Amino acid sequence: MDKIVLIFLLLIIHGNVFSQTSHKNLRDGDMLYEFGKYQEAELEYRKADTEKQSVKSSYNLGNTLVNQERYDEAIKSYESAAAKATSDDEKSKIYHNQGNALFKKEKYKESMDAFKKSLKYKPSDQATKENLAMAQNEYKKQIQQQQKEQQKNKDKNQNQDKKEDQQDKDNQQKNDNKQDQNQDQKNENQNQDQQNQDQQDQQKGQDQADNDGKKMTKEDAQKLLEVMDNEEKKVQQKLRRMDGKAKKPVKDW
Repeated sequence: MDKIVLIFLLLIIHGNVFSQTSHKNLRDGDMLYEFGKYQEAELEYRKADTEKQSVKSSYNLGNTLVNQERYDEAIKSYESAAAKATSDDEKSKIYHNQGNALFKKEKYKESMDAFKKSLKYKPSDQATKENLAMAQNEYKKQIQQQQKEQQKNKDKNQNQDKKEDQQDKDNQQKNDNKQDQNQDQKNENQNQDQQNQDQQDQQKGQDQADNDGKKMTKEDAQKLLEVMDNEEKKVQQKLRRMDGKAKKPVKDW
C-alpha cells in the first residue's frame, strides 16, 4: 500500500476515534446536565471541546456555567461558540443566551446588543424581543440611577466646598481676631510701658528735686552759720573796744 494512502487512512481512523470520544463526552454532558449535575457536565463538555472544538461543546459549556452563576466565563464560552457557528439558527440561540448572561451581570447595554444580534438572525423570535424590552427598561433605570448618584455626588461636593469655604472664612476671621487681640495687647503693653516710664521719670525728677532741696538746705545752713559767726565776731570786737577805752575822772567839786 502506498505510504501516503496509509497515512491518510490512519488520520481518518484517528479522527473518527476523536470524533467518537468527543461525541460520547457531549452525550454524557447532556445527560448530566438534565439531572442538574452542572459541575460534572462542565467537565464532560470541556473534554469534548478539547477533543474536538465544536459549536455545541462551547454552547453547552456556556449553559452549564450560567447554571453555576459563573456568568463571565459563560459569556466568553458563548462568544467562542458564536465564532464557530455557521447557521442563523445557531447564532440566534447563542446570542440570546449570551444576552441573558449579560443581563444577569447587570450589563444591560451589552445585553441589549446581544439580543439585537440574536434578532438579526431570527427577527421573529418573541422571547428575544421580550428580553430586549426588559434589558432596555433596566438600562433606562440604570442610567437614571447613575444620573441621580452623579447629582447626589455633585450636591455633596458642592456642600463640601461650601463647608470648606465657610471653614476658611471662619479660620480667617479667627486669625484676624487673634491678630487684633495681639495688636491690642501690644498697644496695651506699650501704653503700660510708657506709663511705667513716665512714672519712673516722674519719680526720678522728684528724687532729684528732693536731693536738690536737701542740698540747698545744707548750704543755706552753712551760710547762716557763717553769717552768725561773723556777726558774733563783730559784737565781740565792739565790746573789746568799749572796755579798752579810758574813762574820764569825775570832777570832784
